[in-house]
Amino acid sequence: MMDGKPASEPLRNFQSLARHLVSRFATESTSPGTVPGKQSESDVTEVTVHCLQLGISMFDTRSEPAEEDLDPLRTIASQWAREGVPLKSVLHVYHEGIRRGWDVIVSRARAEDLADVVAGSRLLLALVESVTIAATSSYMAEVEALTSERNSAAQAMVTALLSGRNPVPLARQSGIGLVENYVVIGLSVPPYSADANPQLPEAVGIRRRTRRIQAAVSDACGGAPLALLSEEGGTILLPGTPTPAELENLVRRLGQASEMDVTAAVAAARIDRIPSAADEVHELLDLVRQLSRPPGMYRMDDLALEFQLTRHGPGRTHLASLLEPLDDSPELVETLEVHISYDLNRQRTAKKMHVHANTVDYRLKRVAQLTGFDPTRPSGLRHIQAALIARRLEQAHPRQ
Repeated sequence: MMDGKPASEPLRNFQSLARHLVSRFATESTSPGTVPGKQSESDVTEVTVHCLQLGISMFDTRSEPAEEDLDPLRTIASQWAREGVPLKSVLHVYHEGIRRGWDVIVSRARAEDLADVVAGSRLLLALVESVTIAATSSYMAEVEALTSERNSAAQAMVTALLSGRNPVPLARQSGIGLVENYVVIGLSVPPYSADANPQLPEAVGIRRRTRRIQAAVSDACGGAPLALLSEEGGTILLPGTPTPAELENLVRRLGQASEMDVTAAVAAARIDRIPSAADEVHELLDLVRQLSRPPGMYRMDDLALEFQLTRHGPGRTHLASLLEPLDDSPELVETLEVHISYDLNRQRTAKKMHVHANTVDYRLKRVAQLTGFDPTRPSGLRHIQAALIARRLEQAHPRQ
C-alpha cells in the first residue's frame, strides 16, 4: 500500500504512462546508442508496457513473474540482438522502464508507508533479476546462433575458394562480399604444452588456445573470418591487399593468442588463383620446418632457392652429393650451418659452438680441402649453401 491505496494503482494506466516514460527516457538520455533508433521506439514502448504490467502483477500478488510472463521481453531481446543493438543498451532500456515505474510508485509514499516501501523494494529487485536473466539469456542465445550461422557461411565460402569452386552463388546466399584480390596465409602453431598450465586439462587448454587464435583472426577480419583453423594452424584468407606491416602485426597477434611463436607463410593471389596460392604457402611451411628455420612470417621471396630445390631431380641430388666427403666429420657440417646462420661471423660462430675462433678457421679450411669449395670465398659459399639445403631436403625426402 502507498498513501492508503494499492501500490500498483499508479501503473494501471500503463499505455499512457509508458508513452510518457519513453518520451522522457528518449529526451533525457545522453548515452550514445542507449535507445535503439526511432524505428524501434514502438519496441521500447512495448518493453516499458510489459515491465509495468509485470510490476502490477508482482505488487498485487506479492510473487515473482512466471516464466511465460517474460516471453515478450525475451522476444524483443532476441530481435535487438539480430539488429546489432548492444546488450548494454538493451538492459538499460529494460532497467530504465522498471526504475521509472518504481519512481512513480514511491512518489506517493508517506512516512508511514516505510514498511511497504521496503517490501516493494524486495519485489523490485526480484523483478530486475528475472528480467535481466530472461533478456540476457535470450540475447546471448541469439548472438550465438547468429555467430554460428556466420561462421558456417564463412567456412563454406573459404572451402569453396580453396577448392576452386564458383563462390558467387554462395556469396549471394550468405551475404559475404567477394573481392578481386586476397592474401592467403598458411599458419603453423607449435604443439600445445601442458606445462603452461598444469592444473588445466590438456583438451581444455587446446580448445581455449584455438578459440583465442580464431578470435584474433576475427578481429583482424572485422567479423566472421574466412579461415579453416585447427589446434595445429590452418589457412586464412584476408580480403584485399593488407600491407606487410599489417601482416606482421597479425602474425604477432596470432603468436600472442597462442602464447607461442607461430610460423606463417603468405602469398597474394587473385580470387581464381587462391587454390594454387594455398598449396604454395603450405609447401613453404613444410620447407621452413624441414630446414629448421625460426618462427616468423615467410614469403616466396625469402625461400625461392630453397623452394626450387624441393623438386626432386639430378640437380638436387648432385648438390647434396657435394658434401658427401663430410659424412665422417659431422662437426664440419655443423660448423658450416652455424657459420652461415650467423652471417659468416667467426666470433659469433665460435661462441655459439663453444670453440676458439681459430678452430672455426681450421674447420672451414678443412671443408675446402675435402669438398673443393672454399666457404670463405663467394664462389665457394654459393655452392656450399645450395648443397646444405639440398642435403637437408634429401635427408627429409630421400628419392625412392
